Amino acid sequence: MPPFAPPPFERPPRVPPRLVAAPKLAHIYWCDFWRDAQLPEMWKTRPVMVLSYKNTLHGPCLVVPLTTGVQDASRWGWELSISIDGQRSWAVCNHLYTVAPSRLSQLGIGMTRVPHTEFNEILKRVTAWLPRPFDIDTPDG
Repeated sequence: MPPFAPPPFERPPRVPPRLVAAPKLAHIYWCDFWRDAQLPEMWKTRPVMVLSYKNTLHGPCLVVPLTTGVQDASRWGWELSISIDGQRSWAVCNHLYTVAPSRLSQLGIGMTRVPHTEFNEILKRVTAWLPRPFDIDTPDG
């Protein structure tokens, strides 16, 4: 057992989804993040944008969290042109999360989708944050 490991737990429950359809790419949902988060992890219920495609109601879903905290000084933030609950929001592109669709619920009446041009900008920041493949012709060092 690793040092400082929490005691073993029972397998987590499978919670039925609140959504009636699989989460859709570039759509915004509310996400109930875990209550035992440790900063700088995301916590509480907050909006997220779905980044994965070919989602199901029972498989993993990759999301980018959104925040009302101004991200102007961060190269990883992207301000959305659409407001959420009347507030300015930013995508936090270096905080990717895989969540169960049961954590997601509709944002409100109808669906809110990030415009394609903004989705592309968010995706650029996400991929810029990820590492590049190793050069296999260079020895490890």
